Amino acid sequence: MAKHTILLVDDERNILNSLTRLLKTEDRQIITAETATEAWEKIKSLNGVDLVITDYRLPDISGIEFLIKVKHAYPDTVRMLITGYPDLYSAIQAINMGQVYRYIPKPWDNEELKLIVNQALDYYDVIRDNRILLQIARQHAELLAEVKKRYPEVSQSDIAKSGVYIIDEQKVSQTLIEFMKKYYPHQLKE
Repeated sequence: MAKHTILLVDDERNILNSLTRLLKTEDRQIITAETATEAWEKIKSLNGVDLVITDYRLPDISGIEFLIKVKHAYPDTVRMLITGYPDLYSAIQAINMGQVYRYIPKPWDNEELKLIVNQALDYYDVIRDNRILLQIARQHAELLAEVKKRYPEVSQSDIAKSGVYIIDEQKVSQTLIEFMKKYYPHQLKE
């Protein structure tokens, strides 16, 4: 499976270093930024990341404003807000406006944070896989519609009973190949 990419955003270098040490594993790429502007440039250069963890207070804009921007440009990216200044209003704002996956107060519990990040990345994987499966289902629906158009004498019950109609499966096959290459490259024969 491909590496997950996590973007950490905080204006305190020691917090970034601490989070990097805590969350770094062999199957994760950790990227850090000290401002929302720097983080935005990095996320754009990567065409999105899997998970963003940002501090609430950043020097240029708030963490919530940054997460809203991320949500609009990269809706599948899981977003988490971490703060040393927890209050009910900011929590509600983060959840409602930025659709934040989790709101974590500082200081955090290391084991709890690792568990939350693992759950967030699992959630991201489910979202990604569902999009791929939805694409395959749409392609199947398009193929079925094409069969019905080409062969109007074939009834829905005939298709459901036998399913033995020769159709062009190139689109579906290509999507499955792309899925396998991305998520199970070691299982494909060259």
